[in-house]
Amino acid sequence: MHDGKGVDAGLLRSRYRLTKQRAAILRALGNEEHLRAEAIFERVREELPEVSLGTIYRTLDILRDIGLVQSFAFAGQAARFEATLQKHHHLICNRCGDLRNVGADEVLPLAQGIARTHGYAEIDCSFVVTGVCPECAGQSSTLAGANSTSDGISP
Repeated sequence: MHDGKGVDAGLLRSRYRLTKQRAAILRALGNEEHLRAEAIFERVREELPEVSLGTIYRTLDILRDIGLVQSFAFAGQAARFEATLQKHHHLICNRCGDLRNVGADEVLPLAQGIARTHGYAEIDCSFVVTGVCPECAGQSSTLAGANSTSDGISP
């Protein structure tokens, strides 16, 4: 989440004001979740019942452009938004869609080396690891156990 100084500095650099809609969206994103615009809309409407989904999308675009919100979309899923600005990467479950922030300091030097080999400059990277989360893996093993015969062999 942001501290107030980071939000204020981001808005000052961009010459945008901290409107009640922008503040409400940043509060909705405050607990480091990755939320779809519709979920943000529902949270913000609790505070500002007159807000529209269109306002949410426009405001998210502004907040992303000025660096206060990041968006993430993977494999045709709807974009999710987050207010975590520290450099991080993502771990996503192929089954349930759980999306987690992970640190991976060793990724940037690897990406920089690859990019430099191909003549790229001003390098940044985004690293996404996909797999099956512990909860879904546990469900799979439970289902597999229920479907196996007494000798442990699945039919």
